[in-house]
Amino acid sequence: AHGKSSGINAEYGGDELARMLRAPLQQCGGVMSVSEVYCRYNRARGVALVSPEDVVNACKTLTPAHHGMELKRFSSGVLVVEGDNFNSVMRTLVDTITENTCVSALTLSSIMAIPLMLARERLMAGEQHGLLCRDETEEGIFFYKNLFVEEPRG
Repeated sequence: AHGKSSGINAEYGGDELARMLRAPLQQCGGVMSVSEVYCRYNRARGVALVSPEDVVNACKTLTPAHHGMELKRFSSGVLVVEGDNFNSVMRTLVDTITENTCVSALTLSSIMAIPLMLARERLMAGEQHGLLCRDETEEGIFFYKNLFVEEPRG
């Protein structure tokens, strides 16, 4: 794979990427790592592969108002494409935890069929927004619904 990539046209790269990502992003619960975006995008293109840098640059052009998604950097430094459905994602997260009393990142990853890294980041986001509380034990870190706040509406 040492050839020159065909690249993504800077003018419509975000539009092309957004069209291709709309359905997979919903299937992934509204958040997808940039490495997953890169793999899916190149798989969809077939032989006209693009470089990781071109994919990241196209992701940088995504805007919630125009594309319904945007590039975000989690506090851990991980780059993701996130849909504009944050409240819906958080509501699903809180519902999942309520149904299971508490979850670890590994349990959430399994239940929601998402990568462990994304499960961990969602739990951290839920905690940062006051929706979840954590319990750190010798067995690991478990997250519970915060009973002192209302759930997000949306």
